Amino acid sequence: MALLAAPTYNPANISNPVQFVFQVANANPLLYANAQLFVNGAAVSEIQLTPETAAPPVYTFIVDMNGAIADSLAPQAQVKTSSFGTLNAVTYQNSPDSFADLALTVVYFEADPVTGKPSNIGVTDTVPFGTYEALNATVQRTESLSLDPYLIAPRQFYTNSPNPYNICSTENYFLSFAPLSVTGIRVQTFDASGVLIDTGYKVKASQTTQEPFTIGAGVPQLSGLTYDSGAVNFGNPNVASYTITAGILILPSTFFNVTETKTFKLVECCERTSLRVHFLNRLGLSDAFTFTASKIEQEENNSKRGRVPLSWDYTASPPTNIYDRGAFKLDIINKTVYQVESKIYSKAEGAFIAELFSSPETYIETAGGLLPCIVKNASITTGDSLNLTTVKATIEIAVNNSIQQY
Repeated sequence: MALLAAPTYNPANISNPVQFVFQVANANPLLYANAQLFVNGAAVSEIQLTPETAAPPVYTFIVDMNGAIADSLAPQAQVKTSSFGTLNAVTYQNSPDSFADLALTVVYFEADPVTGKPSNIGVTDTVPFGTYEALNATVQRTESLSLDPYLIAPRQFYTNSPNPYNICSTENYFLSFAPLSVTGIRVQTFDASGVLIDTGYKVKASQTTQEPFTIGAGVPQLSGLTYDSGAVNFGNPNVASYTITAGILILPSTFFNVTETKTFKLVECCERTSLRVHFLNRLGLSDAFTFTASKIEQEENNSKRGRVPLSWDYTASPPTNIYDRGAFKLDIINKTVYQVESKIYSKAEGAFIAELFSSPETYIETAGGLLPCIVKNASITTGDSLNLTTVKATIEIAVNNSIQQY
């Protein structure tokens, strides 16, 4: 009566089974087991299991929590996932809806030797909270099922975006990482020659779980951050790039890297041709990309048509009614659609852009905030020339809070 095997990876991800194997010995034949599954402190599912293997008096049961985790962490239509923080303001917070703390209990039932009816044998196996975890991350067929690159130092941030990452000084970005043992953030600015200008340190409370932590990493967000040591002035016209690193901070300035160093290169923006889209990436956290080559905005209208007989004024000469509408529109839907293209990029950058195509949660960055949208049509064109693989993406994005009338 014990846990025989736990999930292969901890934290696990929702692309692979999250299986707990239990083995129990009982003199009478076991009929089934009832497993109650818990995610983040709440009971989310109860399932009945038949023995996976039976070699009386030993029985083996397998509990797979993958479905319960995926359902619990799936984006909600009316709720913005927490890793999409606040635009143009400080974001320095946990992202609990991308993380699952797991627990379960299993009870077993035998065939009563007298009545033959199911009877609880009085044994309960338990996996407590704080032991096994999972993230709302998916991996592709050719990728490792392990999340170790994001969990073992030097940890990658939860993004597959290029490093360095091009960003305009007016754009927002949300950057997430595994926080275990991290006690601070370091922000540094550099001039065009790579010479250090400023360094600022921000304390972060220590955590005992791998619940992702998200920071606002765009210039408008970092400009409002209050540093616990040092300072960073993004108003300095000599700033050409900046870096963010999470690590172990001992004030005032002793710092040991735990994550990789993410570099942001400041580039010029053209609002007329640019469209910035924030999206939930395949690692279950927020990401962003700016289309800069072309932007066409159009208003679309879809509706149904109806017809009614015209009514005639027979007293007129000749009989007529010029105000009647024999044909009319109903179920009128107006929506804004953007057609955008990217510049030519490397194959790795193209793979990053492709994550946007399949993202379940996407937003357009606007002056008024994050505007929900849907990727309608998208394609990536890959070409090989002189041993260089180039990628060009074309995408159609529709604002999904369309206006509906009648």
